[in-house]
Amino acid sequence: MEIKTLQLGFFGVNCYILQFDAKCIIIDPGADGQKIIEYLESKRINPLMVVNTHGHYDHIGAVPEVAGQYEIPFYIHPLEKDTVTNPEINMSAAFGGSLFSISAYQLIDQNTKSRLSDLGLEIFHTPGHTPGSVTIKAGAYLFCGDLLFQGAVGRTDLPGGNLAEIKKSLTKIRKMDKNLNLYPGHGQQTVLGHELDANYYLSDDFLGKDQ
Repeated sequence: MEIKTLQLGFFGVNCYILQFDAKCIIIDPGADGQKIIEYLESKRINPLMVVNTHGHYDHIGAVPEVAGQYEIPFYIHPLEKDTVTNPEINMSAAFGGSLFSISAYQLIDQNTKSRLSDLGLEIFHTPGHTPGSVTIKAGAYLFCGDLLFQGAVGRTDLPGGNLAEIKKSLTKIRKMDKNLNLYPGHGQQTVLGHELDANYYLSDDFLGKDQ
């Protein structure tokens, strides 16, 4: 598997293209759809699907263009339906642009997980930033959306955010292999072991001691 990171849009969202030979999975195409398409065409890669870590506008802005171009499905967690369909919840209403809503989506189910498993991918429900936030694990790589960043954590004061839930999700993450490479929704990649040592939001002081 090869990983391409495209930093897109005003908010610098990290769109990840996971390439498997001539096929790929697209994670979080948040903006600049033509830039994504041009990259895929230049590499002659055929996308299989779009999978989003969550449905905030800065992560879904290019979904219709990219999914429509290749006639591929767009997958979200079942609890993320309201986020992608409601401009107030996905924050497009607050960003000052057009109200943005996506009606063409499919829900992640066991069949989706099996299809991703065939590619070596696992999906974990990690709510807190939004109700249907997910984290995608691909071998030694963890695509964690806006759950966790280098030295920081996702916001819980936006619509659908929940501090208690994000603490549970972070507790789940900190039990994983410390050698995992973290690919967040914004900013630089990092390593879980480094964040365990340096990130307050993974500490006992913030999360409490594991039971």
